[in-house]
Amino acid sequence: MNFKQLLQTKEYNFLRTNEHLGNNTILLGLGGLHAYGTNIEGSDIDIRGVALNSKSDLIGLSSFEQVVHEGTDTTVYGFNKIIKLLLNSNPNVIEILGLKPEHYLYVTDIGQELIDNRHMFLSQKCIQSFGGYANQQLHRLKNGEKLRKDEGRLSKHMMHLIRLYIMCIDILEKEQIITYRADENDLLMDIRNGIYLTNGMICEDFWDIFKWYEWRLEYAKLNTNLPKKPKYKKVEEFVMSVNERVVKGSV
Repeated sequence: MNFKQLLQTKEYNFLRTNEHLGNNTILLGLGGLHAYGTNIEGSDIDIRGVALNSKSDLIGLSSFEQVVHEGTDTTVYGFNKIIKLLLNSNPNVIEILGLKPEHYLYVTDIGQELIDNRHMFLSQKCIQSFGGYANQQLHRLKNGEKLRKDEGRLSKHMMHLIRLYIMCIDILEKEQIITYRADENDLLMDIRNGIYLTNGMICEDFWDIFKWYEWRLEYAKLNTNLPKKPKYKKVEEFVMSVNERVVKGSV
């Protein structure tokens, strides 16, 4: 599918007409299953993006945090809002800085600056943030298995649990954000397709996989070279540079 052409359809007109978006948008890319490479036929197309705060947001009385368009599963964050989320290694947000090149659908010069400076956001904060999201998936697994929920949904939670561990390990060990999981695609798709489910019950083989990645994450936590906190000063300088350009009207 040509996702760039898809954004030109009338269904996505809000990207051009919304008062907070339009020319303020600096980055649009794929999110969700298509971004991870774990989509199947019929999977939703998620779009994630970033738009600059306007001059009035910065020195006036208006404000802008995000635009959510449920009809197209699109979320576009305000620049200042996404910076705060990135500083906390929010898993649903930080992945936008590690997409495959072809999964970026629209990138301005400032959008590219944000991508190029992704390393300044990386820190050991990812342990807590990714761990929190992983625990949510684990809780859903245990409830889903107990209540015999839809196997497709259960296998999706299983896949996301392992994916979150893998992404966090990459950040800690390689200091990289790798959203598209090419190396683990076969494993993740096997999980997604229900190979490790029998009559709504999770097979022991899956828990062996989970324990392996749990051990690897523990090892990565103990041996990472990442700082405990992100590079706040460098991030602040970048944010001030961008917002100064907005106020001066040079973007």
